[in-house]
Amino acid sequence: MVKYKIGSFNMKNWTANVNSDARKDFEKIARIIVEEELDVVGLQEILSEGKGVKDFVSRELYGWDVCWDIPTESRNPDKMQETKDRRGEGYAYLWNKRKFKLLEDTKFGEPRIVSRSDVRCIDDSTFVRAPYYIRLQPLYGGFFELRFLNIHILSKGPNNNDKVIEKRIKEFEALIQCVYSVSQRRYGQNRVAYTVAMGDYNLNIFNPNVQTKDKKCVLTEIYSYQEGRRNIHIHTVQEQLTTLKQMEDGFANNFDHFTYSPELSGFVKVSFEAIDAVNKYCDGDFSYYDKHISDHLPIVMTIEI
Repeated sequence: MVKYKIGSFNMKNWTANVNSDARKDFEKIARIIVEEELDVVGLQEILSEGKGVKDFVSRELYGWDVCWDIPTESRNPDKMQETKDRRGEGYAYLWNKRKFKLLEDTKFGEPRIVSRSDVRCIDDSTFVRAPYYIRLQPLYGGFFELRFLNIHILSKGPNNNDKVIEKRIKEFEALIQCVYSVSQRRYGQNRVAYTVAMGDYNLNIFNPNVQTKDKKCVLTEIYSYQEGRRNIHIHTVQEQLTTLKQMEDGFANNFDHFTYSPELSGFVKVSFEAIDAVNKYCDGDFSYYDKHISDHLPIVMTIEI
């Protein structure tokens, strides 16, 4: 049995860091990754063609590799009108090269943005920023591969009105379909596949004991599919607060999640947590953390296979 720790982290507009006043604190970000013993990390809000992240890995994470890409914008006129994000926001993955290699099958193995054919319901359920799909093969521990979908769901719109929230939910439902379809594919060597989606969903998991700022932005935690006589469930998890409040200390929403299918994944054991990196790595300094790390906490999914 092998264990892996998968991280997801919205990095708040990670640029090439040309402005020293707003420069990311490479040392602290590296400490989070290394001291939390992460093996793979999916990053959101990566700008400048990933140059800042590539520089970070080359300087601070010996033995790690990185890939980056940017999704094409949605062709849905309604979504284009409401988002208008011209920053070139993309995704990145980091992985420990001592544990994984990028699959060598050039046709299917390279990281790529999920295409329209990966989503069964197209129209209003296509993404503004389609997920970033990667396949990693462990160097030790078994004949299987790990598949990841890195996602940042639509967030823009005036005051979280009902129309904007409805679009977020439709994108989330499209993500569920991606998890279902990607989980079942078999490529060249027919390896067993374990699939996990992760990222900033801009939707909360409702919990009466967790006070969130955006009360209407709520996702459905479990979706079900019928596959012959077998029921397939797609779970979305991680309900600790992860986004920083604006203009004050504290946390607002649990927008950062993982999504997977217990039946299709077949993990022996799974656990989830949000890392309170503000207190653990920045001595409770919310202002410093927001400026030099992120306005989100990293989340971690630990799996045993």
